[in-house]
Parts: sequence; structure tokens; C-alpha cells
Amino acid sequence: MLRKCTVPLLFILFFASSVLAATPEKITSYIGRLEVKLQAAEKEHNAKRVKLLKGLIEEQKVALAVLPKGPQLAEAAVTDSAEDALSDYKEENNKALAELKGQVDKVKSDNSDAKVGGVIFFQWSKYTQGGTASTPNAFDVTRAYLDIKKKLDWNASMRLTLDAARIIGSARQNLFDYVKYAYVDMPLNVSAVQVVPWELTAKLGLQHTVWIDWADKILNLRYIAKSLVDNEGIMSSSDFGLGATGKVMLGGLPEVDYHATLLNGNGYATNESDSKKAAAMRLNANIYEDPIGGKIVVGTYLNLEGINTSFDWAGTNKQGGVELAYKHELGAANIEYIAGSKSNKKILGTSIGGIFNIGSAFGFLPSLNVFARADNYDPNTAVSNDDKKKTFYGLTYDWGKDIRLALDQQTSQTGNGATTSIVYLHSSITF
Repeated sequence: MLRKCTVPLLFILFFASSVLAATPEKITSYIGRLEVKLQAAEKEHNAKRVKLLKGLIEEQKVALAVLPKGPQLAEAAVTDSAEDALSDYKEENNKALAELKGQVDKVKSDNSDAKVGGVIFFQWSKYTQGGTASTPNAFDVTRAYLDIKKKLDWNASMRLTLDAARIIGSARQNLFDYVKYAYVDMPLNVSAVQVVPWELTAKLGLQHTVWIDWADKILNLRYIAKSLVDNEGIMSSSDFGLGATGKVMLGGLPEVDYHATLLNGNGYATNESDSKKAAAMRLNANIYEDPIGGKIVVGTYLNLEGINTSFDWAGTNKQGGVELAYKHELGAANIEYIAGSKSNKKILGTSIGGIFNIGSAFGFLPSLNVFARADNYDPNTAVSNDDKKKTFYGLTYDWGKDIRLALDQQTSQTGNGATTSIVYLHSSITF
């Protein structure tokens, strides 16, 4: 487009500079015609043309201000229509240049928006109760993520995440790389079929399940401990299949986020071995939000495992949960409740926790926080004395936005059995 417009543009500019003798009267008349065009563009709500015409008007006003007073050069016999043609050509040329710049910027963006990042969870741990002579006093990397994100055509995007963790049960117990996430997000235009305003993004591939990632963000302490559903193996954090996320917006009511999935049901670490699938749905909303008072968040989910092609619900495991949380710039608190069945056994669990920014509250070390959490999980309500009780408490310190540190104590007890206690130094390094 630029090559096509260069030659005629130079010719017209040369012609104009050689035959147009500027006078205040001619420039004033020209400005008047531009202003008429500007009014028409404003009525049409043509923002680009309005901006262009305003620029031309300002240029002519500057030229009018610097013209010498007194006798002028002889005027060339150039008609008003010629000036209008030159004006129109300049407008079209500027528009073409703007479009070309937009295309160049898009190409640059397409080649520069691939983002590579990651997270490392490094820790030191030592048993203080319930350990044995062989219990290690150890440094370790418990997780290492390598994350690649890329924007695609039509506002789609992809994510590929590699995860490194210990190979459970192997002799060497070395760290092993595997794929944790590999999916594409595709925003869909659903405006033509909306009864109520809503948004929809389709997800294809190895993706988040509906609850764990959302629940982890409430207290934002994943580098210290997994949330209840993840920690007890009730649901995998990612799985293979289809998903949909978005918002439902009802007038006068809080926006409701939703996340629905149809997945294999075995999790990211296991191949599919049958035709059964798992269907799940999460709904969450900020039911109260105030810049000073903070916000109240509520979320709920339902997960159906083992759905077969005949939709025989008798063999399915079903879990449901609800979480209520309060979030403020000084911290957060939450309570989580889950119930249902897992491995054909009835389950029940609760988790109560909170984090408080004591540094900001008391005017020293503004990144210092104190946290505590207590979990109780019964993996089989038909059996007594098998419930698992766990506590997590300690201090965290945010050393900038990329490095987080924690000194914490974690205890666990099953039924009336012996209590195990471990002290940790946890860290999360984001890059």
C-alpha cells in the first residue's frame, strides 16, 4: 500500500507546492471547508476521520499564523476543487499509513508475545516429632514449573507447562519432567444467542480442573501446602478433556464466574483406561466488594466421576463443596466444606484458614505475614477413628514480587494415632 501511494503523493505535493501561493484568505477558506467535513464526520461518529481532520485544521492554523503580512505572491489559478482533492488525498494517505503501521505493529506483536516463565518451590524440612533415625534433615526442590504462553489468531491463546517432581516409588527418587498443562483457550462470540449477557471461552487439552486452582488463590499459599481437595487426592489438579469458562452478568446482581469441564477423570498422571468420564462445574462470585472494607467471595462446585455412555449414575462418585472467604489488603480468611463419595466411600472434610499482614498492620516489615490453617478429612465415614487432622501455621515474607519465603510448622494425625510434626523453610521463586 505504501509503494502504491508514494509516487502520486510526491507528484501532487510537488504540484501543490509549485502552483499554490498561500494567502490568509485561501487558508481561511480551506479551514472552513475542513470544519464542514469535521462536523459531518462527528455526526457519523467516525472517530478516525475526526482525528485526522482535527490534525489538518491545526496544521493550517499554524500555517496561517506564520504567514507574512502585506503583499503576497501572485496566486496560481488553482480551483477550490483542486484544494479539496489534495485534502482528500492527504486524508486517504494518512489513513493508509495508519493502517500499514497497525499491520506492522501486529506482526511485531505476533512475534513477541510468547511468554516463557516458571516457578520453583525450594524447601528445607526437619521432623521435630514422629520421625525416625532415618528421617532426613533435607533440602529439596519439590516442584519446578516451566510455563510457555502464546497468543494465537482470533484472540485464542495456548499454554504449555512442564512440571518436575519426584518419581514416587523409584529407587533413585530423582526429579522427573512431565506435562502438567497443554491446552488452548478459544473465546467464542455468543452475543447473537444471549438471553442474558454472558461470556464463553472454550478450552481444549490438558487443563485445570474446576476447583483446585481457584481455591489455591484464596490464601495464595500453594508453595507451603496444597488446598484440601488437592492435598487429600479428592480431585486431580489437571486432566485431559474439554472445558468452558466465562461470566454470567445479570442486571443488579454480582457477576458469576463459571468453569465447566468434561474430562477423563483419572488426572494428568494416568492414561485413560475406560470410556467413563468426569463432569464438573464451579460457580463463584464476589457477593460483596468495597475498596476499603474488602470483599466477600463465595464458590461452590459439583464433580461427577465415572459417567458411562449409558448415563448409569449408580456407579458414579459424586463430590460437592462450598467455600466462603473474606479478602482484604491486610489478609484473607476462608472456610471450605466438602462432602460426597470417593472410591465408593462416603467422605467429609473441612478446612479453615487465614493469613494476616502483621507488618502493615503494625508499621514494620510491610511484607511480613502470619498464617494458620486446620484441615479435617474423613476418607470413609462408615469407619471410625480414621479421620485425618492436619495443621499448618507460621510466618511468610514476600521478598519482592518474585520471591516468597516462609517458616512454618506442619502437623498430621490419623485418628488417635501418633502426631507427626515437621518444621519447614519454604520458598517460591517466580521467573
